[in-house]
Amino acid sequence: MLQKIILWLVLVGVVVTGWLLLPSAFWQYVFFLRIPLLMGVLLIALPFLATGALKSMLKNLFVLGGAGQIALTILGATVAGMAVTFVVGIILGGAPARFGVPELPGVSSSKVWYYVLAIALALPTTLTVFELSQEEMDNNKRWSGLFLGVSFGVIFLFLFKLIQNFLSVDKIPGINKVLVTAISFLTQHSSKAAGYIDNGILNNNHFDAIVFFIVLFVIYIIAFKLFMPSSLPPDKKIQEPPALLYVMLLISVSVLLLGSLTFFFDYSRISVLFFWVLIAVALYRLLNVDHYFTLKDAPEQPEEQKNLTALLQKRLDKQDLEEPLAKQTVVVVCASGGGIQAAGWTAQVLTGLQEELGESFTKAIGLISSVSGGSVGAMYYLDRFRDQGFPPTSESEEIFEGATANSLDAVGWGLAYPDLWRVILLPFLPDILTPKVRDRGIAIEKDWQGRMKTPESPKTLADWRGEVEEGNIPLPVLNATLVDNGWRLLVTPAKFPNNFKKKFFDFNSLYPGKDIDVVTGARLSATFPYISPICRADDRVADGKDRKIANYHVADGGYFDNSGFVTALEWLEELLREKPTQKGEETTPEIKRILILQINPFPETKPNEQPKKEKKRGLFMATIGPLLGLFKVRKPILTSRNLTEVELLQEWESAKQNDGKVEIEYFPIFFPSITEEAKLGLKTAEQEVTPELKAKQSFYSAEGEYEPPLSWKLTKKEKDAIRAGWKKIVRDKESTIEKLKNLWLYQWNMK
Repeated sequence: MLQKIILWLVLVGVVVTGWLLLPSAFWQYVFFLRIPLLMGVLLIALPFLATGALKSMLKNLFVLGGAGQIALTILGATVAGMAVTFVVGIILGGAPARFGVPELPGVSSSKVWYYVLAIALALPTTLTVFELSQEEMDNNKRWSGLFLGVSFGVIFLFLFKLIQNFLSVDKIPGINKVLVTAISFLTQHSSKAAGYIDNGILNNNHFDAIVFFIVLFVIYIIAFKLFMPSSLPPDKKIQEPPALLYVMLLISVSVLLLGSLTFFFDYSRISVLFFWVLIAVALYRLLNVDHYFTLKDAPEQPEEQKNLTALLQKRLDKQDLEEPLAKQTVVVVCASGGGIQAAGWTAQVLTGLQEELGESFTKAIGLISSVSGGSVGAMYYLDRFRDQGFPPTSESEEIFEGATANSLDAVGWGLAYPDLWRVILLPFLPDILTPKVRDRGIAIEKDWQGRMKTPESPKTLADWRGEVEEGNIPLPVLNATLVDNGWRLLVTPAKFPNNFKKKFFDFNSLYPGKDIDVVTGARLSATFPYISPICRADDRVADGKDRKIANYHVADGGYFDNSGFVTALEWLEELLREKPTQKGEETTPEIKRILILQINPFPETKPNEQPKKEKKRGLFMATIGPLLGLFKVRKPILTSRNLTEVELLQEWESAKQNDGKVEIEYFPIFFPSITEEAKLGLKTAEQEVTPELKAKQSFYSAEGEYEPPLSWKLTKKEKDAIRAGWKKIVRDKESTIEKLKNLWLYQWNMK
């Protein structure tokens, strides 16, 4: 305790001493420079956060896929550094005249420091990109990217100087006159253009910043048109710029815009942030600004299509085994959420199980209930099904590549364009300039569609309904959450009974006569926080006929149930419940065996697992701890709850005193833990799992903590880790997969 008191006294002493020794002008400049200082710190801190505290969220931003992407990122970092230095120059040069503060001693009038500071700010990003991108490319490409990036930076500075000279006051005096007149008009009731105009001529720092903004704006417009997300397949697209470039672009725009506004309004002691928020709230309310998903017109689902058991019977008719109970055996798949890692793991497990257990396994799948990233993996899996009722093994790699493809770059475009326009008080621009890609959510849909089997012809729920009716695919349910009332939204081709009693809507009941693209349904289920925005159905039509559309906002399905198990259990309950057969109604399939698979993209928590060594994160836990707790409890709660519900279901079936008893088996399939990987070949089971070994694993920290990427991007190394993880649990003779093979192939004779 004494040490803590002494440390506290030392810190207080340092702060007080600094306050007393440093002149008041220093603190005044810190205030006036707050925007460029914050943005400069962000430029420097971002690479360190990406390799440290926020590795899961930010690291893959810095792992680039080619020399061109490295070059563009270096250029973007240089431009962001220049933007910061220009705003610093404006404030240092204009603050004495505008705010009456003394000139800061030691500030050089030379412009060389502009470029030195810009390079210093860009250097951390450049070095981090160069270092981390070795996961995706060889050294030759990395060095080529570095050389190109430096060249692009030099070319940019050359163009800037060229345009600066071309637009100079000496060559085009009219430009100065227009700018001076405009600034004088805007400042006539306050500062009388102090800090902007010197002897009737616009201050050089402001002129340089305006020229820089013009060059930046031209680049911004070119990138807008050139890289707008589309549903073209990857081989027909030009290589997209990395999401990190858009981050640099956002920093550049933010520092120029906010820095200029604070320099103008600080004279009148007006808070830019306060009025910005006030105006934004007013515009959002008055103009009804929101994020939307697109509905399509479709005929309402016929009554005979609502029978879940009839749909299952169509599916089971695909079985052609001689085993007597083959058509009375049902597989239920629950695919948990967890971002892109969950998408990849879901695709790998489902395609891998078909290889291990045979086509009979896939034909027996009656339901796939998925959430978040699991829905994306399930979407690509179902997209490759044929009329035989299963996807060809030859297309397993296409399924996996689609599920694990990088969509973060499309999200970056959406943030830098339509979503940025909403923030800078231009919320009407997306509907005018980008009506087909109105936000980052639709941008990611376009990117996903480009990797579907038929990119030019988007599949819809109605298309899936036809496939389900023919028995070609199992019934898919993409689980989402309605923010407004907390109910589940089941994005599925079928209608589920008892929705009000069990607090959910299925899509067809909530939006009768409407349809959506499959990629839209997956996006609603995978509305991963900040990657894709919470949205609602678009009811903005000129004639007003669709104004009665349900106005619920849809969020990630993981908010309610991150496993998809609740929906699967309700489907099974409906299937197994004894009910009289009415005239004209198809009989309920006589199910004898049910296999429930829970695909978990995270490792299993061991019962004897000891708590990790305590870290000194008191402030972190006091602020972020409540949110972290909500996130962390999902895994153990869902795992234990699902097991309990299966046991209750088994007991319920066992309690039936008749010959219709159903055998129910439950198999959770986890991503292998670090100790399992060590056991399966990295080290022997007797040896200690060292930090060096843990550091080699793509989804584990050096301390052995599971840290999957939270961005919608996987590196080649991480994709290989998913493949390797599957191979490892398949090779393990004591694993869940081995037990599953024994049940399916030998006990149930489904071969």
